[in-house]
Amino acid sequence: MENPLRALIISILVALLGASSAFAWHDVGHRATAAIAFDAMTAEQQESIVAVLRAHPRFAEDFQAHMPESIAGDTNTVQGRWLLEQASIWPDLVQTLDDEIRREHNRSRWHYINMIVYLGDEDEAAFDGKFEHNMVTSFEPPLRQNLNMIQALRGNLYVWRSDSATDAEKAVALCWILHLIGDFHQPLHNVALFSKPYFPTGDRGGNDIEVVWGDGTRNLHSVWDGLPTDMETLEPSDRTLLTIETDTIDDAAIDEWLSHHAGLARLFVYPADVKEKLLARLTNNDSPQIEVSREYLIRARSIARRQVNLAGHRIAALLN
Repeated sequence: MENPLRALIISILVALLGASSAFAWHDVGHRATAAIAFDAMTAEQQESIVAVLRAHPRFAEDFQAHMPESIAGDTNTVQGRWLLEQASIWPDLVQTLDDEIRREHNRSRWHYINMIVYLGDEDEAAFDGKFEHNMVTSFEPPLRQNLNMIQALRGNLYVWRSDSATDAEKAVALCWILHLIGDFHQPLHNVALFSKPYFPTGDRGGNDIEVVWGDGTRNLHSVWDGLPTDMETLEPSDRTLLTIETDTIDDAAIDEWLSHHAGLARLFVYPADVKEKLLARLTNNDSPQIEVSREYLIRARSIARRQVNLAGHRIAALLN
C-alpha cells in the first residue's frame, strides 16, 4: 500500500528555490528529516518511539487533532511516520499557541548557536576573541531556557535516555531532538557573521543580510531555509552528495558536526566574493544587501539536500 521514502519525499519536499518562507527548511526540511529517520529505524524501534510520543502532554491537541484523514485511515507505519514528522515541527508550532503554552514550552534560544564568521580580516583582531554570547557546547542538568542549540540538544538527549524521566518528558525531549538536529544541519543555525563596525553582535545567522530575489529581496537565512527540494529529482551525478559517511555517531561527534557545519557556512554561505560584495556596500553606507550567482544557489541546494539526508540518519542513530 505504501512506498515509504518515495511517497514521503514526493509529497513533502516540494519547496523550490522560489518558494515562500512558509515552505522553508523549518517545515518541509524538518518533516523530511524526521521521515528519513523513521525509515532508517527497525519496526521495533519505530513502535517504541511512537509509543513514547503518544504520552506527549499535548498529543491530543497538537498531534491527533492535526492528523489528516488519509493518514488516520492508513497503516500504523504511515501514522507513525506522520507523528514523527509532526514532532519535528512541534517546537516551532508552540510559538503560535497561547501565552501559557509558549511560556511552558517555547525556547527561542535553543534553535541556534552563533559560532564566529568574520566579515573582514581586520575584524578578528578588532574583536580579539571577546564575545558576550554563549558558545559553550557542554551541558550540565537541568534544562534551562538560556541554552544554545548544542547544549539543548545534549540536554534533551540526556532526558531521552534518563531512567527517571517520565514518558511525557521523554516525548517533549524527542520533539526537540528531532527539531534541533534538523536546525543543526542548516549551516546558518550554527554561525553568525561578525564585523566590529557593521555587525558588532552578529548578523543573526543571515537574517540581517538581504539577497536580491526577483523583483524584491529575501534575507540570506530564508534563502538557505528554502533550499531542500525533491530528492527524487536529483541527477545521478548529484546522488553522491547524499552518501552517508560511516562516522561514529555518538555525543562526542556532535562537536565535530558543529565544526563541520560552521566550516560549510564559512566556505559556501559566506564565500570570499559574497563578503567582498557585502563589504563594498557597507563601506558606501548602503544597506547590507547582496546578489548571489546561479552557481552559488546550485551548490547551496546540493549542500542542503545532503544535510537533510545526513540529519535523518544521524537522528536514527542517536535515538537508538
